[in-house]
Parts: sequence; structure tokens; C-alpha cells
Amino acid sequence: MKICLQSKVKAVVRLCSLLVVLFLLSSCKGKQKVCDTCLHEIYAPLLQDEPTEYPIMSSMFARVDTVFLENAGVESMIESVDEVISFSNTIIVRSANTLYFFDNKGKFLRRFDGQGKGTGKYRKIDRIDILPARDELYIMDGHTNNIFVYGMDGTYKRRVQIDDFVSDFAVLPDGCFLFANPIKYTGRPYRRGLWKTDPDGKFLKQLVEFDPEFAHVSINNPYINHISPGVIGFMGIEDNDKFYTYAGDSIAVTCRMTTDIVIPDELKRSDKVFVNPHREYTKCGYMETPRFLYFVNTNYGANLMMVFVDKSTWTTYRMYVYTSEFNHDKETREPFPFLVGSYNGTLVGFYDSGMILDSERFKSLFPTITADSNPVLLFFRE
Repeated sequence: MKICLQSKVKAVVRLCSLLVVLFLLSSCKGKQKVCDTCLHEIYAPLLQDEPTEYPIMSSMFARVDTVFLENAGVESMIESVDEVISFSNTIIVRSANTLYFFDNKGKFLRRFDGQGKGTGKYRKIDRIDILPARDELYIMDGHTNNIFVYGMDGTYKRRVQIDDFVSDFAVLPDGCFLFANPIKYTGRPYRRGLWKTDPDGKFLKQLVEFDPEFAHVSINNPYINHISPGVIGFMGIEDNDKFYTYAGDSIAVTCRMTTDIVIPDELKRSDKVFVNPHREYTKCGYMETPRFLYFVNTNYGANLMMVFVDKSTWTTYRMYVYTSEFNHDKETREPFPFLVGSYNGTLVGFYDSGMILDSERFKSLFPTITADSNPVLLFFRE
């Protein structure tokens, strides 16, 4: 009886030991370096010219909403569309250093221009973000290295000093920030990659690091996007070409771009660009929703390709910027909008009045547009 009991105790001990080992192995597995060969690869060659099937975007999204932005006079006239954020019943359009507010039907509400000197004034707008739960608007001013916080009515609230050089940012639901910087500077060692700060801009956590020897990169916003209310997307630079997601205070890798240009080691360690379009490239124009990914791959103007990816099937569409239609099939092709932003599951594109009036096809689609009309926005909603 005693021997039997001892055997049972030993069996239990062995089982517990096995469970501990399995737990430790699973814990270690979660901390291992990301497996580069396990990622979804998006091949976007620049040196070879291959035809592609253009997507019919109106059939890929749940719906497409067309919004004619009202031009109610000089105060509401928009010269360019640099950024668009849509939430609740409000559309914010950034045109250079001025913000224009419309309702979701396109009716002009107000204009916000806080450019200037003094308390609550920014010098220029590099990027904007919002925190709807707090009714707050955030403006990143790269000139003064500050983030200015306003109420949606334009009331100035506070200023956040940024300790590092920042190319892009996002505000999180708790008021903390994500900051991104791809550039390696000589002299003062500015932070690189993606990191998190508290609401006052104080460093909390490094999320993505870049190769310290990799200096060759251009400045191309945006790097950060709101994929959905709880998920932030981040586009890496040429030292890894990965696309990341931040959720629940942790970072993950979803996919990686590859191309037919391999940047030589001597260029990787150089901060010079535009050396040779057959030896260097960069990415820009990054946007992402839960299902779709969009960015531009270019060897600095020698060739410039828009890459549109359906992540549900990992189908990649290569669209060329100088093509005015989505599809070569004349029966199903549709006008091509300039994609200008993404926010919480919605891609935003636009047509300006000049583009519409220069094309008989566009004029037939938008017969009310005149030379004084504001841009037409298209919201591609999942």
C-alpha cells in the first residue's frame, strides 16, 4: 500500500513538472523574436513593369458614401485636402495649416485656424488626431516640437512638449501618446522607432526599434493610423519593411513588404537619398483598416506604385499613380479617387473640382460641380 502511494506521489510530481516545463516553454515562445519567414509577404516590385488587375473598390467595401463639401464663402473654401478624420456626425478636413469642420452631409460648420505666436498658437500643422470621448482635438506642430490640445470648439486646453524629434503620432483612449520617428540624427541621439509616452509626453515604453546602423530613410508621413477603435497600425521603414499593430499595450507584426530593390550596405549606413533610383526605395502614404492595407512604394519618383492589399485573402493589387481608372475593363471601371486618410475602419478619398472638370466622364458623374466647388469626399466603409 505504501509503495503504491509513493508511486502515485511520484506520478503527480512528474505531471506537475511537465506542466511547469510546458508553461515555461509557452512563456518563452511569446518572447521570441518575430519569425520573419512566417509573415505574410507583400511583393511590390518597382524595377519590373507587370500588368495588374485593378480592384473595384465600391464592390469590396460594405458601402461608399459620397459627400459634397459645401462652399459657403471665402471662410469655407478649401484649396487642398491633406488629411481627413470622420467621426460621429463630424468631418474634419485639414488643408495645410487650417481645419474645416463639416457635418456628415457636407454642410459647413466652422473653420479653425490657430496659427500664430503666443499661448495656444501653433506655427504649423504636421498631423492631427482626436479623442472623441474627451471632445478633444490634437495638433502636432513639428516646428516647435509640441502637441497642442483644443476642445472641438477650438478652445485651447494645454500644450504637450515633445522631448524627441517626432514624425507622426496618435493619441490613445487614456490620453497617452504613440510617437514615431524613422530618422537617425548625428549629434543629439533622438529616439527612433515607435514608443509610448504618458499624457504629458514623458517616455513610458519602446515598442518598435530600428537598426541603429540603418540611416538611409526619407521623411514620409503618415507612419501611424487608427485601424479600429482599439487598434493602432504602424508602418516600419526600409530596415525591416514590416507593418505592426498596437493593441492592449502590446505590439504585433502582421505582414512585411518585399520589393526587387536591395539597398546596399553602404547606402544603408548613409543618410543621403536620391542617389540611384535602381538602388533605393521608400514607402509613404500608409493607410489601414481591419481588412485593407494601402501604401505607396517608390524609388524616389523613377517609379511610383500604389499598393492595395485585401488582408482577408492577402490579395495584392498594384495600381499606378498616373492611371485615372481603377480597372482596364471599360464596362466595370470606376473613377480613381486620391486616397487621403483612414480612421477606424474607413478609407477616405477625394476628387477636386479641377480633376472633375478636366474629364468628361467625371463631369457626367458630378454635373453640379463648378470651378468654385469644394472637393468631393468618398468614404469607403467596411
